[in-house]
Amino acid sequence: MTIQYPCSYRLSTLADKCLTAAIVLCLLILFVPNGFAAPKRVVVLYFEDHSRFDHPTGCGCIPTGPFGKFFGGRKNHKKWYLKEGFTELLNRKLEQAEVYEPVSQDELLDAMAESGLSRRGLRSDPKKRAQLAKALKVEALIVGDIRKFNQERVKANAGRLIRQSGLGFQGATASYIGGVQLMGSLYIASIQLDMRFFGTSGNEIDNPKIAARKQHQIGGARIAALEAVVTEQGTELQFGQSPGLKRKPRPIVAPTELNQIEFGSTKYDKTLFGMATDEALHKIVLALRENIGPTLPGSDVVLQHGAGKPGQPSPQASIIQGTIIYVDSEDPENTYINIGSAAGIAIHQQLKVYTIESLIDPDTGDVLGIVPKSVGVVKVVEVQSDRLSRVEIVEGFGEIKKGDRVKQEKPMPSDSESE
Repeated sequence: MTIQYPCSYRLSTLADKCLTAAIVLCLLILFVPNGFAAPKRVVVLYFEDHSRFDHPTGCGCIPTGPFGKFFGGRKNHKKWYLKEGFTELLNRKLEQAEVYEPVSQDELLDAMAESGLSRRGLRSDPKKRAQLAKALKVEALIVGDIRKFNQERVKANAGRLIRQSGLGFQGATASYIGGVQLMGSLYIASIQLDMRFFGTSGNEIDNPKIAARKQHQIGGARIAALEAVVTEQGTELQFGQSPGLKRKPRPIVAPTELNQIEFGSTKYDKTLFGMATDEALHKIVLALRENIGPTLPGSDVVLQHGAGKPGQPSPQASIIQGTIIYVDSEDPENTYINIGSAAGIAIHQQLKVYTIESLIDPDTGDVLGIVPKSVGVVKVVEVQSDRLSRVEIVEGFGEIKKGDRVKQEKPMPSDSESE
């Protein structure tokens, strides 16, 4: 026998289920972790290239001109177009951060076409940048300039011939010739980027200088049949034709190998260039987080350009921080920072100077994190504008350099607290 419930009973049961679902949804919204907040939309407008990197030769390490063809020149290479490559890699890095949603190049070009905007106009007109930011619904626009991108090598070797004869052994004599050869190479990959961040108003909010430098040294000695190779990964031994220790992974530095690698590919990440590129992109993301958030968990960083209006201190900022933009190597009193009256900085105020060291996995070369390292202290001697001050280096004159970060050691007391 089938029991049929009255219609009113079925309606009340349905209402109870809807009410329960609504309560669960509200609880999920209230207690969802902050990490699940919607990513901030940002757009990489373009990169310019003033590095003079010779991309027709692939890695930039092989001579060009009349001698290029003798070194596997223009026919046996993969072209590295840095402007397009850095734009793509930065978008990838922003997406990997999981707190940003980078605008694709197709969406950017469509928005520019619909709004009648050009790159030239975006480069010079804040109003047009603001128009694009509104159309794309982004919180920051990013522009980069590649100032340096190269790999250098220093090589040295020395050898000596040892001759020994007339050794007696059970009435017999023997002779041998042995050679001692020492060799070593140092490879250095350097990248320097001038970045510019623009806010929703189209005005510049920061211009961090990004530098990354990776090096790989390899040295060795060969004595007769014994060969020893020393790198930053350890020591490897080989005796004659016998199998030696398992070779540990090394970054790819040889020009002949680099010329066969696509820029930005998985194999590119294993090159010394790729390791330096990854570090530079990591620093860009960190600089962006300092400006528009979100801050790193457990960080005391305060956004540099928060709720305050231009020319007025931000009411939310309790820690002042910025960047060293000029250092006179002969005069410690002639140093400049990109902080001024807009941040509420005052004469005689002291700021701690620190540089960022990356924590790198020795097995893979990946950047696992960063560690701020204190390098000195500066004191404000003159506030010249809303975003420029001259400071005096009171500690660490020989170590402080352009691009180092400055931060107030202790938060400034608010007006109510000072009273």
